[in-house]
Amino acid sequence: MRIIDAHVHIASWPTIKKTEDYILSSMKKYGVSFSLISNCDGAEFPSVGKRLATPKDTLTCLKEVIAFVKKHPDETGALVWIRPRKEKLGQDLVDYIRSQRQYIYGIKFHPYESHLRIDTREMMPWINLARELGVPMLVHTAADKYSDVAFLKTVADFNPDVVFIAAHLQLCSDNKAAYEAMKTTPNLYADTAWVNMKMAKKVLEHIGEERIMFGTDNPIDGEDTLANPIYHDYFSNKLRLPAHLYHNLMARNAAKVYGIDLSKKR
Repeated sequence: MRIIDAHVHIASWPTIKKTEDYILSSMKKYGVSFSLISNCDGAEFPSVGKRLATPKDTLTCLKEVIAFVKKHPDETGALVWIRPRKEKLGQDLVDYIRSQRQYIYGIKFHPYESHLRIDTREMMPWINLARELGVPMLVHTAADKYSDVAFLKTVADFNPDVVFIAAHLQLCSDNKAAYEAMKTTPNLYADTAWVNMKMAKKVLEHIGEERIMFGTDNPIDGEDTLANPIYHDYFSNKLRLPAHLYHNLMARNAAKVYGIDLSKKR
């Protein structure tokens, strides 16, 4: 069975090369067919790892991801980690994204690591870019003053032609607020990074079979992040989801939302 991990990172913790190796080895170990990767070195106020002595801009971070993806185009794709608090959207970045569009599947925004809510004016150029490119925006959601899912719901309601994915279904919470937000906002999706499978099942059965996709934050917890019991439940289909729901959750939903043509992948 195909598995897409829709929430994966490279970063300088401990090194870019190490995280790349962790991704490839874990994909092989756990049978993940395709990973969507963004670069955590784009964090403007990093909460994981040491702050870089010389910060990297969005373009530099993206080029590092693209270099990795080009080595493994059948197994990996890129998300653009953006830095909207400190950077304006420049034409050089837009031109590069367009030139590498075959490798790029979406945009990643982390409100906490930018100290910026998504419902601020600084975000509009980036949301418009997602609209123009026709790609979704993966947005970190959590119970903090920058990342609350309520802010994302407001933006999604005002931009119904853009798909937003609520990463983590509101981390550090019982997920209920994110679940309720998804009910009335059809362009708001979710991923399963650090989400109990019971909640993923609830979304599939009561909100929509297409509205949540497998994602892990790999390798934020190191070389064997995917060994965490929360992900074992997904790999083993512990809740015995019917085949069509399980395939939707583990691959088909991400393929549809991000435009991944699995027939052309290994």
